[in-house]
Amino acid sequence: MARLRSDQSGNVIALLAAAVVPAIGIVGGTVDMSRIYIARTSLQAACDAGSLMGRRAMGNSTWNANSNNANVKALQLFDANYSSGYIGTTNRTRTFTEDSGTVSGVASVRVPMSLMSVFGIEDKLVEVTCEAEMRIPASDVMFVFDTTGSMNCPDDGSNCNGGSNNGVEAPNAKIKGLRRASSCFYEALAKQNITAYSASDCAEATDPVGATTDVRLRFGFVPYSVNVNVGKLLPLNYMADQWAYQSRDAVFETASDPSAYDASYGTESAYSQTSATPSSGSNVSLTDITSNLAHTNGSIYSYLSQVNTCVTGIPNETRTTTGSYVFVSQTPTSPVYPNASITKTYRRIDITTTYRYSYRSYTEKKKKYCQLQYDTINTTNMTRMFNTTTSITWTFNPIFKYWEYKQKTFDVSGLKDTSNNSWRNSLSLKVGNTGTNATVNWNGCIEERKTARINDSDPSDNWNPIPAAALDMDIESAPTSDPDTKWKPILGGAVYTRYILNGSSWTPTTASFQTTSNSLNTSVLYNGNRYYGSSNSASCPTAAKLYSEMDATQFSAYLTSLVTGGNTYHDIGMLWGARLMAPDGIFKSVTSDTDSWVERHLIFMTDGDTSANNTNYSAHGVHWWDRRQNDGVSAPNDTFIEANINARTQAICKWVRNEGITLWVVVFGQGIDVSTKNALKLCATSDRYFEAGNTTGLVTEFKKIANSISALRLTQ
Repeated sequence: MARLRSDQSGNVIALLAAAVVPAIGIVGGTVDMSRIYIARTSLQAACDAGSLMGRRAMGNSTWNANSNNANVKALQLFDANYSSGYIGTTNRTRTFTEDSGTVSGVASVRVPMSLMSVFGIEDKLVEVTCEAEMRIPASDVMFVFDTTGSMNCPDDGSNCNGGSNNGVEAPNAKIKGLRRASSCFYEALAKQNITAYSASDCAEATDPVGATTDVRLRFGFVPYSVNVNVGKLLPLNYMADQWAYQSRDAVFETASDPSAYDASYGTESAYSQTSATPSSGSNVSLTDITSNLAHTNGSIYSYLSQVNTCVTGIPNETRTTTGSYVFVSQTPTSPVYPNASITKTYRRIDITTTYRYSYRSYTEKKKKYCQLQYDTINTTNMTRMFNTTTSITWTFNPIFKYWEYKQKTFDVSGLKDTSNNSWRNSLSLKVGNTGTNATVNWNGCIEERKTARINDSDPSDNWNPIPAAALDMDIESAPTSDPDTKWKPILGGAVYTRYILNGSSWTPTTASFQTTSNSLNTSVLYNGNRYYGSSNSASCPTAAKLYSEMDATQFSAYLTSLVTGGNTYHDIGMLWGARLMAPDGIFKSVTSDTDSWVERHLIFMTDGDTSANNTNYSAHGVHWWDRRQNDGVSAPNDTFIEANINARTQAICKWVRNEGITLWVVVFGQGIDVSTKNALKLCATSDRYFEAGNTTGLVTEFKKIANSISALRLTQ
């Protein structure tokens, strides 16, 4: 027994037998707990998916609509994610209900125990709940729309008279398709009905109902072509007070030119006689006087009996008649500055006549009478000459001579109504005919801030990163007192470019033309210059709009206001789309938001390739003459300008994406170059690029974007 007590052989069997039961508990617990965890996780995922599907299928309708379609869809998706009997579970249950737009789900299974059943542990009940509601995140949507001339073309790519169509929108013009697609976008996102379009126009069975009012939804717009119309959104001090334009300067007479003075004449001095020359004659005719006016002392006596005899020997009488002053001459004949006075000569002829009087007696019907008689002894004409002096006062009043076409600086501060802190629509500048003031209208388009010069022929590698000198590409910074940091008004009515007289070549330097008849209401060549006051080369689109919450009427009214015209400068549209939505930019009083649950979306729509012309009046001036973007020595050609626009556009797109803004790009229409499409794909946020061949396609793509913005959010 003592030997057996100390013998250890066979102990392993005893120890193993003793350890079997605890080992089964440890392993079985681990296996069964893993199965419970997998069942719970999978069940929760299936419940979440079912509630999301049920809420999406419900849409704006009711839970029981369309034969309980929402509930059917919820159950189908649940079953697809958690099939009956998955990992051996039993008694699967799943129920979905809806209350006030929120879909709630409850699901459960029983997980049978495997090894743990040895210890008498029963099947475990696993139960989960889920909930989903349709919510629109607080969203800011900025539309950047291409409204160039080609947007007036039919959406099938057919010809439209070069895009102008004589100012009348074609029946199926792309601009009409854009209005329709944007309206469908609004209806899908804001759930408000735009009455201008039917449900079928948006490929829907019914008009939207159930507008969301518990979250913020704002819209903004930046239509673009050659330029953008944003000036009247800016504070007054963001615009320069002076700016140099390719214009014309009236040349007037100078102070040394005598014809530049107008004469004012004083009062004539007293007449001063300078000579008197007589001439005489004789008249001896005898004349009876039948009245007593011939001689003051004369009278006619009817009866001689009244006097004893006729009186004789009446003294001779002399009478003088003073003549009128008659102008003879003036010295100098035409006074010229600085003559101080003029001298005038007058002539006056005085007539002196000597009369002799007598009476004679005569008898008539036995009565005697006395009769007065006279004759002219002598008549003398006296010609007298007089001088008078008149002083002259001269006023400097130069007259217009000709136009000198050159770059000229104008004071443009007249557009600022500082009293009312608002913008005026016009100002007066000396560009009118004959150098007079003319009203120059301003519709709100702007010239950009100072940019960086590209000194080679390939600008594609100059904008990554954006040069510090390119103040125009600084999206967030506000202007300072430095004029280079400020914007300037586009004033087509003040811009004239210089042509050689035959119109076949241009000159960047000053040119003078002898003309006084340039009209201000057409865009044609006049004696060597081109006027930009009403030209598509200076196209200004509809005014941009900052973010605001818009009802259906307001949204539709803005779309109706869109007009088409001009070439395609993608960079200026993208630039101001970014500026108008930058959270820390110049409009941050509108765009900044402390709520982290805000989504910002920029929707960029274009129908074509970049298209520029070096005579366009753009945000960087008139390219050929201003030469702000290239080396400034030679004029940029169209190819350079277009390449620069494309490179700048990519740089702005990168900024937008890096700012956390979702950049959607939609290409609309036919005939767009593959290289343009590829560039715009790079511009867009990943998987946010779309193409639409016609209006129907554009409606579809815009609704896709709206549905993506209107996201399902799990609330539990």
